[in-house]
Parts: sequence; C-alpha cells; structure tokens
Amino acid sequence: MSSSDLLLKAKIKNVGEWKAVLSAIKDITPEAMFIYNNEGITFRGLDPAHVALMEVTFPKSSFEELETTASFFGLNVEEFKSLLDTANNEDTIRLEITKPTVMEIIIEGSLQMNYVLRLIERSEVNTPIPKIDVKSTLSISPQTLTRIVTNLEKVSDHMTITSVPDKVEFSGVGDISSAKIGLDKQNPEMSFLDVLEESTSMYSLEYMARIIRSVGKASKNVSIKYGTKLPIHLLFEMPSFTKVEYYLAPRIEN
Repeated sequence: MSSSDLLLKAKIKNVGEWKAVLSAIKDITPEAMFIYNNEGITFRGLDPAHVALMEVTFPKSSFEELETTASFFGLNVEEFKSLLDTANNEDTIRLEITKPTVMEIIIEGSLQMNYVLRLIERSEVNTPIPKIDVKSTLSISPQTLTRIVTNLEKVSDHMTITSVPDKVEFSGVGDISSAKIGLDKQNPEMSFLDVLEESTSMYSLEYMARIIRSVGKASKNVSIKYGTKLPIHLLFEMPSFTKVEYYLAPRIEN
C-alpha cells in the first residue's frame, strides 16, 4: 500500500474503551459519521428524539499509530461493534481505509482475524453543542454513579439532582415508592464539588442509565455540570485520554 492510497491507518490497544464507546453510540444512532485527521478521530451525534447529544474524541495520543488524510467515514454502528467484539481487550486492532467505500479491520492476538466492513455514504450535519449556564459541577467515580442510577431505577423512571454547597442529592419518585441518595462534600467517591447557586433539575433515567453503564465501565472519572431546569453535561474521562461528552435535555414537569 503506497502512501498515496492511504486515507486512514490506525492502530489501537484501548480495545475495551472502543467497545464501550460504540455501545453508547449505538444507543444514540444506528449509523454514525466519524471525522478523522492528524489530531485523532471524533464523532458527534444527536438521538432521533433530539433529547441527547454525544461527542466522542479519540485523540492522537490514544492510538499506538495514526496516519491519515483529513476526511470522514460513515458506518453501521451495530455491525462495527459486533466485529470489534470478536477481539479480546488485550488484542491489537488495526483500522485501514484505502478507498472511501470499505474499511479493513485487522485483529491481532491469539487469533489473527481480518474483516472488511462496507462504509456508508451520509451527509454531514453540523450539530451545535448546547450552551449551559453551569451552576453546579461535581466529579464522581463512574462505579458510584452507576450504583446510584441502578438504585433509583428500582423506584422511578426519572432522576432529580439537587446540589447545595456541601452536598449533592439524587432522588426519584415512583407510583408507590421514592428514594433519596446523598453524597456530602467529604465523601471520597466525589472528588470535586463546586456550587455557584443551589441547583435542581430532573432527567430521564432511561437515557442516563444507558450512557453511564456503557461508557462508565471504561472510564476513570465522570464530571457532571448542570443548572436548574437546564441540560446536563457528563464528561467521561478514560485512561487513554479518550473523552465522551454527553448532553441530555431536562425533563420538565407540567
């Protein structure tokens, strides 16, 4: 393969992170557009209901190798994920595009596997990032956030977050029961809390749980920013410096 034929050549070792991210993207859209250049590979997509937006950045530093010309590719997320799922997390995956219609996926490990995935044509849509007047910011371990969401799901289909300067409370109300889960500022599971003014907002647990479960298991930290009755911004930071940013519109009670 000559350099003139190369559109993308990437070597990745953070296989578990890619699997987790693709699982989350699959919940946003069945077909995804990825943009790539010498800075890395990125994705931004909006769910069909226009309630949730996700932006993913795989920086160049997260790759073992990355050679590209600036371009983009679209693919079926379910199919791409199913092929990457055949790799063990200790394997190495190579992604190569030499013509715009197909991607070659080479998995190197205890098994040597080669796949060819047909790429799809898709018009690029410039989805704007929501602007949030942030009043509360906290950082929490993904394991703790997963536990909170799982416990609230037992009683409710929504989650209310209330923050005051020294505490954050997660709560849910259902038809026959309710729950409150609090974290004070001294709790080691919450590494940061900054409250400019008391904030309360409600969000769909269905949307929150999916992203937290899929991406959280590969993350080392989750930063949460929100304000009263405003979209929430979750930033998942991974060991390879890959970042997943998730925006979810608030649930407004009539």
